[in-house]
Amino acid sequence: MFVNTSNRENRAEHRLLEHLKERLGPEALENGQMPTWSALRQASLAMSVECDAEDQSQIERLTKIIENKANQYLNKPNKKPLDIKRCELLAQCLAYGQNTSYGTGLYTLTAPTGSGKTISSIAFALKHAHTNNLQRIIYVIPYTSIIDQTVSQFEEIFGTDAVLPHYSEAPYQLKDESDMDETDLKRVLAAENWNTPIVVTTAVQFFESLYSNKTSRCRKLHNIANSVIVFDEAQTLPVPYLRPCIRAITELVERYGSTAVLCTATQPELQPLFDKSFNSGSVQIPEISPFTNDDRDSFRRVTIKRIGDVALDALADQLGNHEQVLCVVNTRKKAQYLYDRLAQDDAEGSFCLTTLQCAADRQRLLSGIRNRLDGGKTCRVVSTSLIEAGVDIDFPTAYREETGLDSIIQTAGRCNREGHHSASESMVYVFSTEGGCAPFLQQSIAAFRTTANSHSDLTADDAIRTYFKEILCLRDGNTASKLTGNDALDKYRILPLHRFDENMPFATIAKRFKLIDTPTVPVYIPLPDEGARLCKQLEHGDIDRTLFRKLGKYAVNVWPRHLEKLQSVGAILAVGRGKNDEEDCFILRDPDLYSSRLGLKLDDATADGIFV
Repeated sequence: MFVNTSNRENRAEHRLLEHLKERLGPEALENGQMPTWSALRQASLAMSVECDAEDQSQIERLTKIIENKANQYLNKPNKKPLDIKRCELLAQCLAYGQNTSYGTGLYTLTAPTGSGKTISSIAFALKHAHTNNLQRIIYVIPYTSIIDQTVSQFEEIFGTDAVLPHYSEAPYQLKDESDMDETDLKRVLAAENWNTPIVVTTAVQFFESLYSNKTSRCRKLHNIANSVIVFDEAQTLPVPYLRPCIRAITELVERYGSTAVLCTATQPELQPLFDKSFNSGSVQIPEISPFTNDDRDSFRRVTIKRIGDVALDALADQLGNHEQVLCVVNTRKKAQYLYDRLAQDDAEGSFCLTTLQCAADRQRLLSGIRNRLDGGKTCRVVSTSLIEAGVDIDFPTAYREETGLDSIIQTAGRCNREGHHSASESMVYVFSTEGGCAPFLQQSIAAFRTTANSHSDLTADDAIRTYFKEILCLRDGNTASKLTGNDALDKYRILPLHRFDENMPFATIAKRFKLIDTPTVPVYIPLPDEGARLCKQLEHGDIDRTLFRKLGKYAVNVWPRHLEKLQSVGAILAVGRGKNDEEDCFILRDPDLYSSRLGLKLDDATADGIFV
């Protein structure tokens, strides 16, 4: 894609290859004389030393930046009690990072929501990398919906040149080559092999690269070695792929000189799985956080209360009694129903957030929600779980439909987030309601109920440990027999395919390891002005990878049965071929079936609403 000389010179590797050429003798190479094996080896080793020195120089520079930033926090006068606790975490992370007895390995960082985990974890990562001569920091985030704010924080501290955001909707990924500036171009090239001191990426990109057989994804593997890898929201590691993910983390720590940090407010009980994965058997996993249970109480900002079964109409009435309230439910259909009820009384102050809206509308609505909350205006939000992880938003009261304890605690993190009220008056009500739930949530709900019946404080460490033992079906270090061994944690039987010889079935493993493997199909919404323009481009067959990346924020993913319904009434237009040349692309034809406030109205698709 980028072939001109000036672009090639932007690659870090280009300069290194020139140096290698000088060492081997440019005249001999130009005359086609093959260097001896000894000369090639010596030159390569010398270049490796130079590369390591440059990497360390960059890490040292960034470490000084984070130290200066940390000192601003630590030396700030008149700190509030919450700020003092945040500084304790930051100071501990800095101290552990520079302690030579904490070598490369596996660590946990368990700290409550609002304790400053993002800054503290990057501080530990940089100090630890500098102390142990590691080459880069890789920050792995579970959802693209929260990656932007982490990238923005890091760019503000370290500058854009030091940070590579690598995910499909990163701004530079959405630009045409002609619109790219020098920074964009460098990022495009660096994304091929992660040749940047700080990489921020998704769990999908990270793990699927490790299990891929494609050269485009494997180019970065050598730069994952000798790195500090921070897994943000570690409790979101997908259960059906949990053992393969743990095996990958173990391999990087045990054989490739990397350090892995499991960072979360709700640390999953993974010790038994790591013990089975490490060749050495039982493994020590030091905790970086200084917080005790009593310390965590200082971060307590809400009271979680179970209120039992509530009918949807009664729930809507309860929500309407609050001026500002968040309600998180398990299905998009319930969210739309509750929104319709609330909007009857206050359309302006009522909001619905689900994946039936495209990302462009959700981002715009979130901005409006924040403005209303800050302005003290009426703001009642009904959402699916997409609002839970990392969305910086603050409600005085929240409701959460029964689900996993980790998700309930995440919802609680959107309530009294800034600590303006006491925990006793900042309520998070946990309820059940009619309408059922997706099968994949049933185990989470059962584990939550078991935990809630035996623990009065659902945010305590022992409650969280109990919950994860239930959800992972771990009993006495073993997986419960009802799951037939560890099959449920390796649903697609990936680990049995691992062989350490020439017969390893790389293509089969790559095919099976798909963290996002749902049969949903994107329907593109032609929102004015950009969405409509991009849909026209798609309709006319002017298709490339950049177009699909730009269209991503105008996509609504629908299940096959819903797609068939939309097709049967002519509500969508099938155009061209998909990005893999294997499937049609779909554009919404009926504007009455989509509203920015509510999203795609699948139940309203009828032949009467179709226009020509």
